[in-house]
Amino acid sequence: MGGPGQSVYWSVDVNRVPVCVVDEVPFKLSIVQPKVPIVRNGSMQLKIVAEKKKGWDEGISIQFPFRPPGIGAASSVSIPKGKNEVLYPLSANGGAGIGAWKVYALGSANAGGTAWVSSQLATLEVASQFVTLSLQRAATEQGQATEVVGKVNLATAFPGQAKVELLGLPNEATTVVKMITKDTKEVIFPVKTTKNTRPGTHKSLFCRVTIMRGGEAILHSNVGGTQLQVDKPLPPKKNEPPKPKPKVVAKKKAPPKPMPKKVVRLTRLQKLRLKAKKKREAAAAGGSK
Repeated sequence: MGGPGQSVYWSVDVNRVPVCVVDEVPFKLSIVQPKVPIVRNGSMQLKIVAEKKKGWDEGISIQFPFRPPGIGAASSVSIPKGKNEVLYPLSANGGAGIGAWKVYALGSANAGGTAWVSSQLATLEVASQFVTLSLQRAATEQGQATEVVGKVNLATAFPGQAKVELLGLPNEATTVVKMITKDTKEVIFPVKTTKNTRPGTHKSLFCRVTIMRGGEAILHSNVGGTQLQVDKPLPPKKNEPPKPKPKVVAKKKAPPKPMPKKVVRLTRLQKLRLKAKKKREAAAAGGSK
C-alpha cells in the first residue's frame, strides 16, 4: 500500500499461514494497571515492567501501538540495560474519548535476532477533569507585587487536598503553591516581580492541579488560563523635587546584660569549716548579750 490514498499496489492471496516455533523469548512485558484515570487536558506516567531471564540483560524498546481517541504518547521509550521498568508518558487533549479502553505495549529486543513480545491487555480510563479554575487577569509594574485570583469550579469531589501550581509566569516573577479541597471556592496566588521582569502582556499563565488517590496522581496539566500585564514604572516628572530621604532614627542601645553570678562549689572540708565558723559567731553573739 502507498500514496496517494494508501492504494494497494501489489497483493497476493494465500490459503496457509506460516507458523514458526522458536525458543522462549528471554523477556516478558507487563503494564502495571493504573488505579486512577487520565483526565482531559491531563497526563499520566504509565508504568511498564520487564521480567528478564537470568543471564540476559539487553535494552528493550517499548511502543504503545493503540491510543484511544485524543490520547497522545511518545513514539517509543526504552528500558536500558541493568533496568527492568520504564514510565511511558501519556497525555489527553480536551476532547479525549471518555470511557474505559483496553491498551497494550509492544517490546522488541535483541535475542539472537529481533524478538517481539506484547504485554497483557490493561484498562486505561479516560475521564473529565475533576476541577477547573476561572482565572482573572492581573496587572502590575516591574518590581511590584500583584495577585492572580481564580474561582474554583468543582466537577467531581475528591478526598483530601489537591496541589495547585500557577505556571507560565515571565522571567523573575514568582509565586507560591496553593492547596485546595473540594470545598474551596477561591484561590489567590500572590505574584512578585523584579525590575528585570520583562514588561508586556504575558498570555501563557495556566494552572496545574495534582490530586492524589490511592497513592497515584491524577494530573490536570492545563486547568484554566489567563494573562499578566507587566508595565514599566512611569518616569519621574520634569523639575519634580527629589523625594526626601527617610530620616534615620538611631536605635537605642539596649542596657548591658548583668554578668551571670559565678557559682562557687565548696568542698566538704570547706563546708565543715564554714559551719563551725557560723557556730562560733553565734556563740559569741549569745555571750555578748
